[in-house]
Amino acid sequence: MKQLTENEIRKLQMDMVSFIDDICRKNNIEYSLGGGSLLGSVRHKGFIPWDDDIDIMLKRSEYEKLIHFIKTNENLAPFQLLHYTTEKTLIPFAKLYNNKTIVKSLLSNTQPDLGVFVDIFPMDALPVDENERKNFQLACRETAILLESDSFPYYAWGPNLAVFLAKLVLRFPQFLKAKGKWREIAIALDIEMQKYENLDEKYIGFVPSYYGLKECFENVVFLEYENVQFEDLTLRKIKNHDAYLSQLYGDYMQLPPENKRVNHDYYKWYWKEGK
Repeated sequence: MKQLTENEIRKLQMDMVSFIDDICRKNNIEYSLGGGSLLGSVRHKGFIPWDDDIDIMLKRSEYEKLIHFIKTNENLAPFQLLHYTTEKTLIPFAKLYNNKTIVKSLLSNTQPDLGVFVDIFPMDALPVDENERKNFQLACRETAILLESDSFPYYAWGPNLAVFLAKLVLRFPQFLKAKGKWREIAIALDIEMQKYENLDEKYIGFVPSYYGLKECFENVVFLEYENVQFEDLTLRKIKNHDAYLSQLYGDYMQLPPENKRVNHDYYKWYWKEGK
């Protein structure tokens, strides 16, 4: 198989996010770039130079509409939706990926047949009470880890050998508990993440986030959106990006030291044979 270049990877990601943007604009679905992609749009007007992925985030009601329109799109190929209602998945969010590509990793991967992708995150209501919110986020994170633990040795995926070996041992009990139960765990977690959705709570976030308790924003941050330049595309972002980015990254306009500029080079992407 032929390995993809960085330019090819980014081109495929741009094609996918453009496809998502088109669906959202045609169906009045509001979304925002998220995480490092939002930071990249503000600080670099595109990809962070050492980063190589695209994240988008949507309030839960908008997320569900987007998933519906992707699933029912008659012109989806070569894209494919990774979601617990479409195929086996060990993650509590969705991905749109290019099925003519495939990932390879020496240290395994929770989705071994996945192609180049864009991450799609649901943003759910969080409780006002700080202790209740902390317990809710931690409980959902634990369930997300259980979901990741369904398949051996994929549950031990990590960015380096030390992490892989540590998780191989430490998460083995979760593997025994979760083995073969990914669907029921995914459904239960998705329902649990929406526990506060109809209670008009003040805060919002991707509940089982790797950012942990930092993933907590005032709901008003997700009420207004605007266009933003991302490379050669016009995409969408929350207007009050400062509240979001400051919460996650602090002084986000300051470039991190070179030894903190982390990418995903433990992934290697390839064209499938006969693409």
